[in-house]
Amino acid sequence: MTPSAPEGIPGDIEYLRLPRPAELFERRASRFRELAPGHPMADFLEAAAHLADAQRSALARVNPPPPPADLSEVPLRARSFRRGPEWRSGLTLLVEEARRAPWPEPAQAALSHLASAGADRIEALGDAVLAGTPAPADLAAASFTAAGLQVYFTALAARLPAEKVARSPAGCPVCGSPPVAGVVLGDDKLRYLACSLCGSEWNLTRIQCWTCRATGGISYLALEGDDGGLRAEACQGCGGYLKLFYRERRPAAEPLADDVASLELDLLAAEEGWARSGVNFFLIGGEG
Repeated sequence: MTPSAPEGIPGDIEYLRLPRPAELFERRASRFRELAPGHPMADFLEAAAHLADAQRSALARVNPPPPPADLSEVPLRARSFRRGPEWRSGLTLLVEEARRAPWPEPAQAALSHLASAGADRIEALGDAVLAGTPAPADLAAASFTAAGLQVYFTALAARLPAEKVARSPAGCPVCGSPPVAGVVLGDDKLRYLACSLCGSEWNLTRIQCWTCRATGGISYLALEGDDGGLRAEACQGCGGYLKLFYRERRPAAEPLADDVASLELDLLAAEEGWARSGVNFFLIGGEG
């Protein structure tokens, strides 16, 4: 059954936009490179571009199974979905490609560890990443493991029939993961939340907290001198915030890359007592 439009949203508005994996990772790598010159985190952004390139290459090793028959509720729920061994094959290629980049020593050590780790160790790391519980000593390896999981779940999500995926009261309707950020489209001002894991985007009416769905007590934070292309939507009810990128002002914005490049806004939000509600797997261990 095709799910009906949520209250307050016309039926002709596309609810779910599934990822195009190769295009997504190519666009992400390109955006990281656009943002790097002159940025205080230029070296990290360049390294992240290499990692996004490696993700695109890793797609060649991932041949996901057919979509599940039951699409009624979060068909690829990340923490319970039975991953096939092909995700580890993708991770292997990602690690091979990523090792060619000039990573700092801790990252190189993590890549070497992943290159030699057995299946049980890799699966345990994958479970810990998806549960949000990687050990402190595993944070560097967890970041690359998360990149491999993104490749796998993005490839899976791309094969789903979007019109048959049910709406979700919280989190990504495809895999249940939190968003990394949201994008607000031009003249229509439609808001889509971008999944931190599978890259799907789903519509949520504006001026509404994605976490607790409150519509009152919503405020917006911005950096001094910003051109209006970036805001943090903060909810007084739950104390969380999520970044929004406005395509009218930032037409090239890519949610994950632009989120990494705007940590100054996270610092401002933290100083004012707000807690980040989105997740960015490229920042494991570095989110406050």
